[in-house]
Amino acid sequence: MGRAGMVVDEVGSAVIGARLVRDIMRLCFLMAKTYAPYPKWLGSAFKRLPCAAELLPVLEAAVHATSWQGREAELVIAYEHLAAQHNALGLTETLPERTTPFFGRPLQVIAIQGFSEALVRRIEDPAVKRIAARPLIGGLDMLSDNTDFCANPFWRPLIRQLYQEPC
Repeated sequence: MGRAGMVVDEVGSAVIGARLVRDIMRLCFLMAKTYAPYPKWLGSAFKRLPCAAELLPVLEAAVHATSWQGREAELVIAYEHLAAQHNALGLTETLPERTTPFFGRPLQVIAIQGFSEALVRRIEDPAVKRIAARPLIGGLDMLSDNTDFCANPFWRPLIRQLYQEPC
């Protein structure tokens, strides 16, 4: 998002920022152990999550920001809130709750890949460990938010192959 903004691509930066807001919202559903509906209902359902009172104004400000710096400032608040929320769950060792510059650039990030790696270290199920030993691709919703693709049972055998061990 910031890199797009730095080359004066505010439209590109805004699109990336909106995707980050969606990812933050979906993480909040996951941490609340609540079903995240498809995009049409995502905002309405998000309002009912425990974190919404604090995060909704921040996420709205990020979406409405007119510069990448404004989007980043709001997203930093959300990243730090999510990190604290993660730590409160006690799923992993305590991880950093503050953002830092991305490899000396003027872009703020939080514990690059530290959260997913810490979670993977806690996996005990051997089958899930084998899946997690491959490059992580996230859940289906990170690959597509196309309702026809995600919800239609026709695609399930093909999608399942992404998470199975290769032949």
